[in-house]
Amino acid sequence: MVPRVVKGGPRLTEYLNAAKAVEPLYGDVQKHVLEKAGKPSDRRQDILHPSEMVKADWCHLAAFHRLRLQVEPAEKRTTTFTRENIFEEGHRTHSKWQAWLKEMGRLAGDWKCWYCGDVFWNDTTPAECHTCGAPPSCLEYAEVPLNADPLRIGGKADGYSPEDNALIEIKTLGLGSLRFERPEFLERYVVDTEHGRVPDLTRLWRDFRRPLPTAVRQTQLYMYLANHFEDLPAERTVFFYDFKPTQETKSFTVNYDESFSEPLIEAAAAIVDCLQADTPPFCNINGRAGCAVCLEFEEQKK
Repeated sequence: MVPRVVKGGPRLTEYLNAAKAVEPLYGDVQKHVLEKAGKPSDRRQDILHPSEMVKADWCHLAAFHRLRLQVEPAEKRTTTFTRENIFEEGHRTHSKWQAWLKEMGRLAGDWKCWYCGDVFWNDTTPAECHTCGAPPSCLEYAEVPLNADPLRIGGKADGYSPEDNALIEIKTLGLGSLRFERPEFLERYVVDTEHGRVPDLTRLWRDFRRPLPTAVRQTQLYMYLANHFEDLPAERTVFFYDFKPTQETKSFTVNYDESFSEPLIEAAAAIVDCLQADTPPFCNINGRAGCAVCLEFEEQKK
């Protein structure tokens, strides 16, 4: 039997902790998940991902290095069992909402046939594979590709409703998300109890009235790509939010405003120009000194 190997770093620490679990099966599940996470990622490294571009700390120099070397920074390859569990729960939430929309015939996008391997677009739930005629049981929803090839940008929206001219984004909301993106909002609902300071979930969810800022910026970029590069009319994005602590749901609508995306499009064009000229741009986060991410690429190059 080939020995199982998990490389050093945070993942190794998690792996060793899993081996000490009181319940052996629980520990084995954690080790299995971490082993899967340790395999090479299929995430493309030759394109700019909208999810990264919309972050406040998106480094243009790091993006240049990643596109040129086609590898992700080392810190992106570290993970924990908790993080992988969060990702898996997010995938299942997507599948749930997409399944309901498929049943309604309100979901357009790419569909993959597991029988012949073809991927094709359909404006509603297809009755069969367009290529081989395989039944719907062989078809899987492959979401909505949004690409700007001249700018090396590529991403996917969670769905598209032609009837509404709307992209669809499916999100889960947990206390960790709020702690990271809107800590001042979360703190507003923390109360003192006999068990310490805890958030009042009922009031917090009641007053959560708009998508998180990063989600809004990302979907604005998605709509820009849909309208300018995919010939896909996108006047708005409909958000479906699941609140993790209570499983309650909400929906929000964000109208298209391309002024949100214009600086990102200009930055992407500048990075592509630098690639073609083989001249690295300056770090836009920390100037000539560089930031943690682009300096990490410099170390990887060495």
